[in-house]
Amino acid sequence: MAKPLRTTCDVKTGENSLLNFFLAATPTERVGRFASTARTASLTGLSQRTIQLWIQIGAIRAVQIGEKYQVDLDSVRRYLQARSTADR
Repeated sequence: MAKPLRTTCDVKTGENSLLNFFLAATPTERVGRFASTARTASLTGLSQRTIQLWIQIGAIRAVQIGEKYQVDLDSVRRYLQARSTADR
C-alpha cells in the first residue's frame, strides 16, 4: 500500500497549499516547479544531504511522496537569495 502524500512544511504550519498545488499541477508544471533532492543538489551545486537538511529544518519547502521528496524550487531560490543578501 502506498504511503499518503504529505509535505514537510505543512506538518509545521498546518497548511496544505503546497500539497494542493502539487496535486493540481500538470506533469509539465511539476517539472518546472519541483525537483528531487538529487536534481536540486545538482542545480545548486550543493550536496544532496544539504538539501535534505534544509528540508528538515524548514528552510526550504518540499512535498514528501513515500520515501522521496519533491523540492519546491521557488523556495530554494528565495532561500539562496536571502542567504546571499544576508552575507553582504
